[in-house]
Amino acid sequence: MSDTFNRKVFLRRILFSFLTAVAVILVFSCSSPFYPFNYWEDPNCFFTVGSGILRGQVPYRDLYEQKGPLLYFIHALAALISQKTFIGVFFIQIVICMVTHYYSVKIASLYVEVTKRLYVLSVPAMMLLYSVNSYFYGDSAEEMILPFYVISFYILLKTLKDKALPTKKETAFIAVSTAMAFWIKYTLCGFFLGMVLIFLVFSIRNKRFKKLLPLILIFIAAFIAVSLPVLAYFACNNALGDLYTAYFYNNIFLYRNVSDSIPLSGIIPYSLILAFIKLSKNLYMAAAILISIIFFIIKKRFAELISYLTLFLFTTVFIFQGSFIGFYYIFALAVLTMPALAAAEAFLSRLKAKLYIAVPLAAGLAVLAFVSSFATINIFRSKDEMPQYIFAEYMKDYPGATMLNYGFLDQGFYMVSGIAPTEKYFCGLNIDSVLDEARISKEEAISSQRVDFIVTKNKTYSFEGYEVVKTCEYTTRDFNSVIGTDAFYLYKRAGI
Repeated sequence: MSDTFNRKVFLRRILFSFLTAVAVILVFSCSSPFYPFNYWEDPNCFFTVGSGILRGQVPYRDLYEQKGPLLYFIHALAALISQKTFIGVFFIQIVICMVTHYYSVKIASLYVEVTKRLYVLSVPAMMLLYSVNSYFYGDSAEEMILPFYVISFYILLKTLKDKALPTKKETAFIAVSTAMAFWIKYTLCGFFLGMVLIFLVFSIRNKRFKKLLPLILIFIAAFIAVSLPVLAYFACNNALGDLYTAYFYNNIFLYRNVSDSIPLSGIIPYSLILAFIKLSKNLYMAAAILISIIFFIIKKRFAELISYLTLFLFTTVFIFQGSFIGFYYIFALAVLTMPALAAAEAFLSRLKAKLYIAVPLAAGLAVLAFVSSFATINIFRSKDEMPQYIFAEYMKDYPGATMLNYGFLDQGFYMVSGIAPTEKYFCGLNIDSVLDEARISKEEAISSQRVDFIVTKNKTYSFEGYEVVKTCEYTTRDFNSVIGTDAFYLYKRAGI
């Protein structure tokens, strides 16, 4: 009887998390059918490379991009559903949000009773998280790693509460998560390194060395198990050198690293200052992190507090290394907002607030999330006004045509038109200024007229042998909350 009851409770909770995730992603992600298109450049870069994998193109060797290969494999999975829309990404985001919501409630359950009021509060909590500046239009590397962060965080807090080391299965999961982070975007590994340090300190203080050794071996084995298929894929395609050069060497050594000029003793202050600056533009996250810290202090959960601050420190130090500091990097700290849900439930419980008070409060917070979101300005807009669709409509009269996205990051012109990139350096990248090969390759593609169409943004060029055949403007809100208009130009090669 007990097992049946527990199974029913589990299914109800999973269903609630699923419905919450559908609502959140429908409204707050531009990959949703409620939006004409995801206008953010990064997801389009990921999707173009992912789609290329399905056509037999190999990341880094045939299509140059800078993130980790697993990010492209995830988008290849999305492209299996549709190569001309973000609907596949939409489904993946629902799973990510569902898992995140489910484990946010489980984290809260470690400290407070799971009530209907807690579930009501959990919905706007997810909405507020997905409305922040660093989430933007959705589909970042930081979002893809979020469920692995949240489940691992739950394991850590549970083991601290039980004063125990993680089980073998839990250790294997943390190792798999670490490997996922490493092959999605290795600067996201700081969170897991902080967690490993916490378990090591716990083992030393409690003299658990004999139990620790098997866990270390399991961790190494699980990390290798994830990494081997990745390496095998590139080895089979004679592209291990391309993987090393693009993902590791160029990212580490070609970018002029700002932190190179900072002494070792200054790296932590530098990272923390950046974190506070970025959090000032993500006020919900900042408030939730502060509330979580206060909650652990009031509850006298000092082991959790020290661990929490350790994770905050390790995550920020890793994500803020390099000369390019993306506004979305701080979303890696989204996992640390989770204990705030327990704090909110504890506060309302102390006030003896009834459910009829929690419901309008939750509704008000949901409205606040909607008006705060950077995505919702684009909700229900027509595809017909978007340059991607306008240019695609023109180019469809030229079957077999080729195209180059020139001078700016991929913004979906390949996806919508269905034209596969034929150039390795298929769009502008942040690394172009220091990677001569990328710049020269694109210039040669144009001077030798290897491509039939060229798309530029906010700038016109005098390309010999090409003429502007379409122009289009699109107005939206950028990550600085500025409403602005982008101008796009479509060039056609003479004679086609």
